[in-house]
Amino acid sequence: MDPQEARRLIPILPAQQTSGYIYGEDHSPGPSSPPHRSRKRVLVAVACEGCRRKKAKCDGRKPTCSRCFSKSEACSYETPSVPVAVQKKYDILLVENQQYRELFDAIKKKPECEAQEIFNRLRSSDQPLAVLETVRQAEVLPPKPSTNTWDSDPRLAFFDQKAFESSVIQVPAKPWTTVAEDGIVSELITDFFTWDNSYMFPVLDRITFVDEMRTGDDTEVKWCSPLLVNAICAKRCLMVERGKQFGVMTGRNLSESFLAEAKSHFESEQGRPSIPTVQGLLLIYLTMAATGKDRAGLIYRLTAYEMLKQLRLEARYKAAKNDVPPQTQDMMLTSKTLWGIFLLESRIAYFYNRPSTVPPPQVPKPFLSILTFTHKGNLDVLDRPWKDSSDLVPRPPGVLAAACLFSELLYEIMQYLTTSRFRRGTSRGAEPYPSNVFPKDMPTDIPFGVPYSSTVKDLCIQHCRHDTEIIGSFIKKWPTNLMIAHQLYISMQTLVPILDDTAAQDLFTKNCRMAQLSSGSVRLSGILLQATQAFVWAMEKYIPESARQHLEGWTQETVEKDSPLSFALPPRGEVKEVLTSDESDQECSIWNLGTLIEKWAMMSMDESRSSS
Repeated sequence: MDPQEARRLIPILPAQQTSGYIYGEDHSPGPSSPPHRSRKRVLVAVACEGCRRKKAKCDGRKPTCSRCFSKSEACSYETPSVPVAVQKKYDILLVENQQYRELFDAIKKKPECEAQEIFNRLRSSDQPLAVLETVRQAEVLPPKPSTNTWDSDPRLAFFDQKAFESSVIQVPAKPWTTVAEDGIVSELITDFFTWDNSYMFPVLDRITFVDEMRTGDDTEVKWCSPLLVNAICAKRCLMVERGKQFGVMTGRNLSESFLAEAKSHFESEQGRPSIPTVQGLLLIYLTMAATGKDRAGLIYRLTAYEMLKQLRLEARYKAAKNDVPPQTQDMMLTSKTLWGIFLLESRIAYFYNRPSTVPPPQVPKPFLSILTFTHKGNLDVLDRPWKDSSDLVPRPPGVLAAACLFSELLYEIMQYLTTSRFRRGTSRGAEPYPSNVFPKDMPTDIPFGVPYSSTVKDLCIQHCRHDTEIIGSFIKKWPTNLMIAHQLYISMQTLVPILDDTAAQDLFTKNCRMAQLSSGSVRLSGILLQATQAFVWAMEKYIPESARQHLEGWTQETVEKDSPLSFALPPRGEVKEVLTSDESDQECSIWNLGTLIEKWAMMSMDESRSSS
């Protein structure tokens, strides 16, 4: 090989030594060379603007990175954006800060009495912004009733003590209500279980309710609540004589005070459904209806029925039945609530000549029929011995079970009359019969009975005579109530088409006179007399001379006006906004709708004031 060519060759590297053992060679480890360490890469969170623009490596030093410093270039960094969660929290705190400032300004600028009331509500509430919302919705914040009057006036203390001693059911007023003391509250609760809960609205179990009320703890109860207690007292104050005497002594309407506190408790519950709330809302409606404001109270009645659907009490009854052992007490109380509400709604629907809004419950009836009633002697509605000569209210065996059967029959009849598209004597496809329209020429001379010994007119007169005698004997012995006013109106309504008959005229006059007498306790009776007079005119009938003095005295000035129709009709856009709100807030939709209607009511009342 040419020496010059050999110099151009690259020497070959020695072969790598294998790890296998070679005999005769020393394989002892020699001094190890230091291991090669890779240089750790420095991560930079944010590169400067110049390095990012030129896509150069930046070490992120501030205020000037190494590259910009070596190049003598301007070095600047972009301001980092605030995270979304932090920004959202900042916005919430900013809004809350503005709301607290608004609340502070309200306390500062309102009159002394209203500012003190705002302060009192702030102390008793753990949600100050809810108090602010109340201030926004009301021009004048009504103060809560004070109980200092009872301590300062010895007459009221004596008055209350007498009421407590005469009450069969004695319960504490605190913490259920701040309107009255133990005596008045005990008398009103006794009166409620004597009348309303015995026949008209039998939804409560007296023993369970009274036991829970006597505990004095409104946090650990299930069938009693401050809203329900105030609603009961507001309803019975309209009928109890001692409640009227209290108003004369203090110049304060006791029923309105109880009603205002019941509404305040409903506001604080924020639409949470419960059985006592449903019962209390229906009693609020009955109280307002008794004073002639059934249109304004309609929202409470409809809200109660909506809550009743949410509670799903029929499923609750089945769950209690399937427990081991079965929860018989819960089953009985749930069934009583369902059937009691159905009985009440049946009477209301019958009064308005419409089908019941609530269908018959699909659970067994809690009331004993006369066939299964165990005879325990003559007892009154509060389980006291009863005699015909006493003023106690008797408890006929099986009367509530019979009322349930009658209400079911009435429900089926009204459903047929208003929804059936085939009626006897008409062609298929005819329109349903309008239940609130009466023909002017009713066929009252049709033979009726087997054999045909009487007519429809004779049957109506006989029925109304029987009702008139019962109502007359009732109001001679006991105070009148809402059921009596309803029955008088139905009797007068039945007699109007047959006022050409002399017997019908006499009965009509008696009913008008009793309705006028009952108007002192039940304001609704006056409105019903007006309605009866309008019905007579619509039927083109002649008002008997003896009945005119009872009808024509009720002018527009003597009857308290109900709220306008717009009270229950908020703007369509606002209703749509509530109903199409976020699904997560559906449980409060009823409360939001109630608040919306309250706002609309205030707007409509303001408009009526300005127009007048």
